[in-house]
Amino acid sequence: MSLISKSFQDFSLTFEKNAVTDDVLTLRNEAAIKASVKNIVLYNFYEKPFNPGFGGNIIGLLFENNTPDLVADIEETIEEVINVYEPRVEVNEVEALFDEDINDLQVRITYTILGIPPKIDNLELAFRP
Repeated sequence: MSLISKSFQDFSLTFEKNAVTDDVLTLRNEAAIKASVKNIVLYNFYEKPFNPGFGGNIIGLLFENNTPDLVADIEETIEEVINVYEPRVEVNEVEALFDEDINDLQVRITYTILGIPPKIDNLELAFRP
């Protein structure tokens, strides 16, 4: 079952204050969802209290030996974790490029926001030492 809504709102994890209301800044619609997807992917296992399996654990995968299946495992892990923890989106594609010489990982996630109307968006992440 997918969540369908006209708008989304989350608070900013920077905890900056709104100058007018003196409240925490809020992110709306695409920005809120993009921040949520990014946080889900960047969390490592055991970082979230009471939910040790939350997150993509991508940093941990960077320290695995490079095998032909490593990039496929990273792509599959990212797609699975987003599908489990972010019901407001549907993942279309995850592309990962790993440069083992400099231990650099580039990830591009393309997803559809399940709103009215649906919107395709993407997120690019870089993991560098």
